[in-house]
Amino acid sequence: MKTKSTLVLTIMHVVFWVLLIGLCVQTGSILISFFVSEFINPVGAQNLYMGLNLAALKNYAEVHYVGVVSFMVYFLAVKAYMAYLVIQIFRKIDFAAPFSSEIAALITKISHNALAAGVVAIVANNYTKWLLKSVSIDIPTWSGDEFLFLAGIIFIIAQVFQKGTDIQAENALTV
Repeated sequence: MKTKSTLVLTIMHVVFWVLLIGLCVQTGSILISFFVSEFINPVGAQNLYMGLNLAALKNYAEVHYVGVVSFMVYFLAVKAYMAYLVIQIFRKIDFAAPFSSEIAALITKISHNALAAGVVAIVANNYTKWLLKSVSIDIPTWSGDEFLFLAGIIFIIAQVFQKGTDIQAENALTV
C-alpha cells in the first residue's frame, strides 16, 4: 500500500513538472506572438498561439486586444506559479513528519493565488461579456467560480495543515 501511494506521488511530481514547463512555454509563446503582432507584423494577431485568432479584436480596438491578451497571460502565469508552488511542496515535504510551517505557508500561498485568480477571472469574464455586446467576435472567456471553489478547498486544507503543524510541534515538546 505504501509503495502504491509513493508511486502515485512520484507520478504527480513528474506531472506537475510537465505542467509547469508546458504552462511556461504557452505563456512565453503568447507573449512573443503578442509582441510580434504589436511591433513587427500586425498579421501575427491572426495566429497568436495554437490557432487563436484575435485579429478582429485588434482591428476593432487596440486597447481591448491588449486587455484580452493580458488576461490570458495572467491566467497562464498564475497556473504556472501554482504548479511551481506544488513542486516546492514536493521538494520540501518530509513524509515521516509532513506537518511543517513551511509546507503550511506554501499551501496558504496557493489558496491566496487561487482566490486572486478567481476575482480577476470574474472581472475578466464581465469585461468580455461587455465587450461582446459591442462587437461580435470570438473571445476567450474565464470562469471565476472554479478558481474560487479551488481557493476555498485549498484554504481549508491549509488551515487543517496548520493545525497539524501546531499539534506536531506540541507533541515534539512533550516527548
